Amino acid sequence: MKTFAFSLNHRDQRRALRSWGWLAVALTSCSGASVSNGGPGPTAGGASGRGGSGASTAGTEPLGGEAGTGGEVGVAGDTGRGGEGGIAGPDPGLTDVTKLASTKCSITPRVIPASDMGMVGVATFKTDLEDADRAIIQFGKTTSYTLEAPVNWDATNHETWLLGMPASTTVHYRVIVLRGTTACIGDDASYETGDAPRGSPGKQSPQKGPSSAAVAPGFIIAVNGYFAYIVNVEGEVVWAHEFPVVLSRAVMSWDGMYMYVRDPGVFNAGTGGAIYRVAMDGSGETPLEVPGGSHHDLVAIPTGFAYLAKQAKGECDWIYTARPDGSNAEPLVNLDVVFSHFMLGPSAQSFDACHVNAIRYYKDTDSYSVSERERDVIAFISGQGELLGSVGATPTSSTPNHVKAEGADSLPYSIWRVQHGHDLYEPNKLVLWSNGYFTGGRSYVLHYTLNGATATLDWQYTGAGNAPTYSDAQHLPNGNFLVTNSQSGAVHEIDAHAVRVQSFESLTKAGYSCHRTTLYGLPPGR
Repeated sequence: MKTFAFSLNHRDQRRALRSWGWLAVALTSCSGASVSNGGPGPTAGGASGRGGSGASTAGTEPLGGEAGTGGEVGVAGDTGRGGEGGIAGPDPGLTDVTKLASTKCSITPRVIPASDMGMVGVATFKTDLEDADRAIIQFGKTTSYTLEAPVNWDATNHETWLLGMPASTTVHYRVIVLRGTTACIGDDASYETGDAPRGSPGKQSPQKGPSSAAVAPGFIIAVNGYFAYIVNVEGEVVWAHEFPVVLSRAVMSWDGMYMYVRDPGVFNAGTGGAIYRVAMDGSGETPLEVPGGSHHDLVAIPTGFAYLAKQAKGECDWIYTARPDGSNAEPLVNLDVVFSHFMLGPSAQSFDACHVNAIRYYKDTDSYSVSERERDVIAFISGQGELLGSVGATPTSSTPNHVKAEGADSLPYSIWRVQHGHDLYEPNKLVLWSNGYFTGGRSYVLHYTLNGATATLDWQYTGAGNAPTYSDAQHLPNGNFLVTNSQSGAVHEIDAHAVRVQSFESLTKAGYSCHRTTLYGLPPGR
């Protein structure tokens, strides 16, 4: 086996319209968050929705009702006493506080809807627990909490965003203040989320598939027209923001505090394309001015984000990196270093020097993968800009560490002909969306095992339909896969045997999707 190592209101107007034994790659980071978020946001109440008010630990009173023995924790923030056990452990995936030593303390919580994003709760609290060093907030539609936010401890009043709840919903929550392995558990309280942004996508009910596999828990970040939005596995919209451009990608920032988005951009120019950033509480929408003619895709990285762009018309694309606010944007590598070794496939639709259309970042090796549409190849680049290898069609001249993929024959009806979204989710496992012949072609989701200089096709999936542009494939933490048809908007979750688990009819159009298990911290995976 071949081996090597590397270090790795104009709003209404808008509406009118991973065996690669040598490549130990990690995390699928279409989402790319890494540290506790839940950060500072506005403390003013939203235009709609009510601030949190006390409820008994048993949860027997509605909004504004009388609190139980914990004391009142109403909108005004009167002090209540944290409980000393007696509350059942939370859903799997949440911190099991029953395994921590308990103590009593005072916790005064308050949650109001964010003024620019009513679905986001802005939580603050005070506590008298001495030497407390961190906290979490568990929340959900009932006192059987399903979500957990790591508290932004250093923020004023520990202000933290509660992400993942739909609009106009009563949300139960409790604050748990921690001191080493000791926990003070606050009483249950509740608040009501505000309205969704006007014109945002509505709920879509998923359709159950024939697979008996469990649906991967979490959320899907999608784009549709001018909107970037997030849905939960039930299809409820839990976050949405309208931008001034049609979108092809939305991805959360590395720290989870922002949403980055971009438009399809300009495919063969030295300037143009639009990238925006907005805080997850909906505030501060900002265009990021970056050099180059950028297009298609971008990805969060530890130092900010990376994007695809040409320096001049007629040249190959480069990978650029920028700081979180778009500053200090610099070219990392000219991708001609690899794509010049491959020929255009038959009936190519793009004749520029190269047409790079998707980028992924892998955290454990600090490396990227990039897809070139017309040459049927995916290349791997280190975080320092070094060419590591490639997979796909046979090159016309020598290029290092290339793996020939079964079915990537550069023939009109090759099973691997044109690709966009992809995921090298294990060192020797790759899944991708093969778009097929532009006119009348057939699209496939392809899964490969890489071993030395060859990649063997394990299975294919055609159930999501055909799409000649964009489209995506992602491995999920529970072993399933998320596939996106960017033409119809269909998003399917399929199991490890390529059998549909569930599907959405029209979620992401003309762009990419991304699954996250949680809207906080690192997504599970390598």
